[in-house]
Amino acid sequence: MKKKYWWRIYLLAFGLVIISISYILKNKLLFGICNNIYQTEKYQECLDNEAYTLGNILMILTSALLLVSPFLFFVRDEVFKKWLWFALVWFGTAIFFIAITPEYHAGIFEMMNPTKETVSMFFGILFVPISLGKLAWDSRRTA
Repeated sequence: MKKKYWWRIYLLAFGLVIISISYILKNKLLFGICNNIYQTEKYQECLDNEAYTLGNILMILTSALLLVSPFLFFVRDEVFKKWLWFALVWFGTAIFFIAITPEYHAGIFEMMNPTKETVSMFFGILFVPISLGKLAWDSRRTA
């Protein structure tokens, strides 16, 4: 059976588009609006903007996806389809947990309270080894 690469190419292109959008969201604020008020009280408010937070979250999650994407060109279609289902469930779960996490530290235990950015880092960092392990395991089982 011949491999179909178009899904893999679409996934890679999707990752590149999302990381470009997140880069623009972050840097539009940093070098556009926030640049004029650097080192003032308003600077922190500018960094706490929702677009900046969304840009960080998207960049972290998409970076994890882009790290795994080159390996997808070397696996069979059956393994790729299993991995794609896993990735969709993983990112759906990540989005749910990021959405219910507060944006800021609150309360007495500030160090123990995660923020949206730390939760996205957690899911992004865990996605890479688990995903590569799943690809290796499924490739070995189908061989």
